[in-house]
Amino acid sequence: MKFYGSLLLGVCLVVFGCTKPEITEVMLATQFQAAQQAINNAAALEADALVPEEYGRAVKFMNLAESSREKANIPQSTEFASQAELVAQIAIAKARQHHAKRKVISIREQIYQQIIKIHEHELEIERIRQAITEEQFARTLRSLDKNQQQTEQLSAEITDLKTQLRQAELRAPIARLELFVNITVDIYPAIKETADYERVQAAVTSITNLIEQKAFPDAENATTDAQTLVDDLYQLAVQKRKAEVEAKTNAQIAIARAEVIIQRAQILNANQHAPKQLQEASAHLQRAKQTLDVNRYEQAQQSAQQAQQSADEAVVTAEVREYEQRAQQELNALIARARRAVDGLGEKITAQAETQVPQLEAQLYKLANAASEKAKSALAAKEYNDAIKAAAEGEDYLRRAIASTARVTSAKSDLLRAAKQIPNATVTQQPDSVLIRINGNVFAYGSTHIREEFIDTFARLAKVLRTAGFSKYPVRIEAHTSSLGDAKGNQKVSMGRADSIKGFLTTDGRVDAGRITAVGLGETQPIVDDGPNKEEKNRRIDVIIKTN
Repeated sequence: MKFYGSLLLGVCLVVFGCTKPEITEVMLATQFQAAQQAINNAAALEADALVPEEYGRAVKFMNLAESSREKANIPQSTEFASQAELVAQIAIAKARQHHAKRKVISIREQIYQQIIKIHEHELEIERIRQAITEEQFARTLRSLDKNQQQTEQLSAEITDLKTQLRQAELRAPIARLELFVNITVDIYPAIKETADYERVQAAVTSITNLIEQKAFPDAENATTDAQTLVDDLYQLAVQKRKAEVEAKTNAQIAIARAEVIIQRAQILNANQHAPKQLQEASAHLQRAKQTLDVNRYEQAQQSAQQAQQSADEAVVTAEVREYEQRAQQELNALIARARRAVDGLGEKITAQAETQVPQLEAQLYKLANAASEKAKSALAAKEYNDAIKAAAEGEDYLRRAIASTARVTSAKSDLLRAAKQIPNATVTQQPDSVLIRINGNVFAYGSTHIREEFIDTFARLAKVLRTAGFSKYPVRIEAHTSSLGDAKGNQKVSMGRADSIKGFLTTDGRVDAGRITAVGLGETQPIVDDGPNKEEKNRRIDVIIKTN
C-alpha cells in the first residue's frame, strides 16, 4: 500500500503540480468502523492474550490512524485503519487456531483420564476374582477327604475360571485400544479412510480371535504391536488435524486480506474505474468462502489469493484514476478560488477609489494596487497559489488603509466638533488637517501681546490640543498681518505674534512644545485682495492641526 501511495503521489505531482488529494470523511469513517469491529472481534476471542503481537500491532495501527485523523491527514489515517483491520483479521484467525489446539489438548487429557479409570476397574475386578478363586480352592481342600470327585470338579472349575480371568486381562487392553481409536476418530474423522486405520482394525480383530482361541502369548504379543499401531494412528490424526487447522487458518487469513483490499477498492470507486477487476475479485472471494464452508481449505486459500490479486489490480487502477479525478477537481477549485480572490480585490480597490482612502492612506492604497497587479500576473501565469497569496496581501493592505482612514476620519470628526466649541474661531475641514481661524483683533496694532478678551479662546484651544484623541497631532501656528505699514516690519511682528501664541499654549496651556511650529508670514498670504474690511480680514491667526 505504501508503494501505491508513493506512485499515485508522483502521478499527481507530475501531471497537475498538486498535492495528494484527500479521501472523504465518509470513506474514513467507514474504514474506521470496519477496523474497530475487527479489533473488537479479536478481543472477544482473547487475541490480546493468545496472539499479543498481532493484536498489539492492530491496536497500534488504530492509534496511528486516530493520531493522523486528529492532524487532518485523512489519506494516511485511512491507510493505518486499513492496516489495523487486516492485522486484526489475522489475529482473529490465529486466535481461533489456538482455541482449536486447546480443544485437542483437552481431548487428550480426557483420554488419559478414561484409561486410568478403566485400568482401576480392571484391577479391582482382578482382585475380586482372585479372592473368589482362593476361597473356592480353600473349600475344595477342606472337603478333599470327603469327596474326591467333588475336588476334581472344583479343580476344573478353577482352571476354567483362571482361563476366563486371563481372557479378561487380555480384553482390557483391547478395550483401551478401541477407546483410543474412537478418540482418534473424534480428533480427525477422515482418519477412517486411511490404510493405517484399517490395519489397526484388523489388528484388534486378530487379537480378539487369539483370545477366543486361548492363544494367550500370541494375543499378548499382538496387543503390544497393536498398541504401537494405535499410537502411530493417534499421532497421524493429530498431525492431520493440526495441518487441517493451519490450512483453515491460512484460508481464513487469505479471505480476510482479500476482503480488506476489496473494501479499499470500493472506497476508491473501483466499481467505476476498474469494474472488471473488482468483479473478478468479488467472484474469487465468493468461491473462496464456498469452498471454505465445505472444508476445502487449500482451494479456498487459492481462490482468496486470486481475489486479492484482482483486488490489488483494481486498487492500483482506481487509486490512480480516482486521485487524478480528485486532483483535477482540486485544481479547478484552486483556479476558482484564485479568480475570486483577484476579482474580489479589484472590486474592493475600485470601490475605495472615490473615498478618502487614496488621500488619507496613499501608501497603503498604492501597495494594495501593486498587490492586485501582482495577483493578476500570477493568475495569468497559472501560479494560482501565488495569485491567492498576492491577493491576500492586497486585501490586508486595503483593510489596513480603510481601518486607518476610518480612525482618522472618526478622530477628525471629533476634533471638528471640539474645535467648534472654541469662541472667536471659524473651523474648516481640509483633506489632511483641520484649520482653526481666530477671528478679530487678537493683538493691538503693532503689538505681540495677546489681548485679554482672547485669552479664553487660546485656553480652550489648548484644552482641545490636550484631548487624548488629538494629543499627538502636529500643530502649525501661522500669524498673518495686513498690508498696512512696512512689509519687513509686518514680517517681524507676525513672527512675534506666532511665538507669543506658542508660548501661551506651551506654558499656560501645557501643550507639548515639540508638537507646535510657529510661523510669521506677515502680509505675504492675503485671503482678500480687495473690498471693504480687506485689511481686517487679512489680519488673522490660523492654527492648522495635521490629522494625517
